[in-house]
Amino acid sequence: MRNKIPSAIIILALCFAIGPLVCARAWAYPGGPLHDVTDAAPYCAGCHSSVGIEQLRDLPAEQARKRTAAVAHIDAIKAGSGPYAKLTAQQRARLIADVEEVDANSTISIEVPQSVKAGKTFTATVKAQGGSGPVLGIMLLDIDLRDQARPIQGEGFQIQSPPHVVGPDGKTQAQWLERRYDGLARNLNFVVVFGVKTDLAANKFSTASVTYELAAPARRGRYTICAALVYGTEKASPAGTVEIGGHRAPLGGFAGASGRIRFSKVAAIDVQ
Repeated sequence: MRNKIPSAIIILALCFAIGPLVCARAWAYPGGPLHDVTDAAPYCAGCHSSVGIEQLRDLPAEQARKRTAAVAHIDAIKAGSGPYAKLTAQQRARLIADVEEVDANSTISIEVPQSVKAGKTFTATVKAQGGSGPVLGIMLLDIDLRDQARPIQGEGFQIQSPPHVVGPDGKTQAQWLERRYDGLARNLNFVVVFGVKTDLAANKFSTASVTYELAAPARRGRYTICAALVYGTEKASPAGTVEIGGHRAPLGGFAGASGRIRFSKVAAIDVQ
């Protein structure tokens, strides 16, 4: 008879084998990608589901449908698959209702001038609300395509200074940018906002804003710009939270698709 290998050892072995790809993210991302203090694009959040099929319009219809929140996340809860099997039918219904309320109250918008002189400096202001907390991720991008959007620098815009972040408490927030390694520039297109709290019973959702100082491209033309919001949903619900190693984590786990990617409307800027 073969000796059985304890499951804990198997899990540890998997973590060593695929650590940065799965295990590290499973622990870190519900609280934000705290070590990836760099520019970002939405394709990097592979475990998040899309709030709408329009951000996947470059994909075959069925492939896109499977990556939406309604299918990848809500349908899994309804079916009681994976980690949701431990919930009763009533708990699953409560979790779905809570998650849908978080989604309904999570928004992102961008304000930019309609036109600007080539090479001149202007500001782009992004306003966000919602998510389950404790953080939000905000990106400044060129287009609202999940798999093909680029940091805004790819269009020829230059971020002139560190983004100015105002957190849910109304105060300037710098702790994420301060995690950037000594001497490296902090003019990033991506920020993590801390202190996000949601109280569904009281219908309270956190808000935040990020202001970017940009220099317009040197080449004249019509450009597009938008923002993306990356957020969680399940931790706002008592039925969607699990304790792991002393930390609150979403019940669905890393591969549960309980995170979301949401885009602002795409704005056009005429560079003259």
